[in-house]
Amino acid sequence: MTTWNLDIVQALKNLNGCGHLIEIYKEVKSLRKLALNPTWDATIRRELETNPNQFFSVEGKGKGIWGLTSYKNRFYWVSQNRTFKVERRDGFYWAPYLDKKKNKVFHWETLKQLKKGDVVFSHFKGTIPCISIVKDKAIEKTPRTREFPKSLPWMEEGRRVNAEYVDINPIILNKNIIKKLNTYKTKNYWIYDNNLRHNVVYMLPLPLQAAKFLLDRIQEKNKKITIEDVENFDENKSETIEDIKNRSIKRTGQGFGLSKVERDAIENHAMNSVIQKYKKDKWIVTDVSKRKNKGYDLNLKKDSRELFCEVKGTTGLGHKIIITKNEVLRAQNNYPKYILCVVSGIWLDRSKKPPKASLGKIEELNPWKIENERLEPISYFYKIRD
Repeated sequence: MTTWNLDIVQALKNLNGCGHLIEIYKEVKSLRKLALNPTWDATIRRELETNPNQFFSVEGKGKGIWGLTSYKNRFYWVSQNRTFKVERRDGFYWAPYLDKKKNKVFHWETLKQLKKGDVVFSHFKGTIPCISIVKDKAIEKTPRTREFPKSLPWMEEGRRVNAEYVDINPIILNKNIIKKLNTYKTKNYWIYDNNLRHNVVYMLPLPLQAAKFLLDRIQEKNKKITIEDVENFDENKSETIEDIKNRSIKRTGQGFGLSKVERDAIENHAMNSVIQKYKKDKWIVTDVSKRKNKGYDLNLKKDSRELFCEVKGTTGLGHKIIITKNEVLRAQNNYPKYILCVVSGIWLDRSKKPPKASLGKIEELNPWKIENERLEPISYFYKIRD
């Protein structure tokens, strides 16, 4: 049987980490199906006030706004206008130790604070297109990525933090949203100035209320999604954040992946990216993906050489891919002429109708030798009778 304490924790999670007592009462009441005793609201207040390891007063005593202690100091903002494409594609944040004048920059130093499970809102050209979950603490003494614009006044060594990016229906940061964010401004340097212009800043911590405000806006465009849903995201399943919610609600069926339109956008972008790569290298490329029983996507010819290429596209990091039995057999039977190209880190812009796929990094396995220990069964046929 559930307890008042557990119900309050769940209520605050449903409220994205914090809420006024009136909201907490309403949420707890919806969680409790049985009739409530006459002093149930006093019981909630007592639990909040006597368990500082679990709950804290967000705005101070008497304000009536309570939050989860585990959500405190957990949210961050990162501005990636010039680095978004690379950082989103490869799943990381990076900042140098020093600027060109050999000075430390406080908003670069923020990376030292990040810990596993922290939540980061990505800012890119006036929108929030992604949320990300920090995978581990900062890795020191990592080199600057070559693909970053050379014009950026950075030194060559810095910190890298790996993260799992989750694409969302983008939030447009209009004046009303920026004004509201500015009401949560801390005493330290902030994201926007008083004229609603974005300050020169890479990463800053966000107060819990600011994070809740952004999460509430995200929920308006992405169903009722909580941080728990984001934490359950699996990039290897090519899921969108809405698919996570569908999976947690339905818990039945197979393949809670992208919609057909979104899958087509990703697959077409992956195919075009690989085709352009090989054409640039003077290969004759024939798309055979629509032909039955081929078991691969592209036929490649150059001089006397011929290769069979399977193409996979994913919005994730591409650590795992789904392949069919036919593709496995073709790869084994045509080794060493069979190759695999995985286009990972594809960004699906859902603000476009239809969704537009872009970015991506091509990884080539040439030749592709199927190693049985790397195959992982994800479904079976079961014979009911012979």
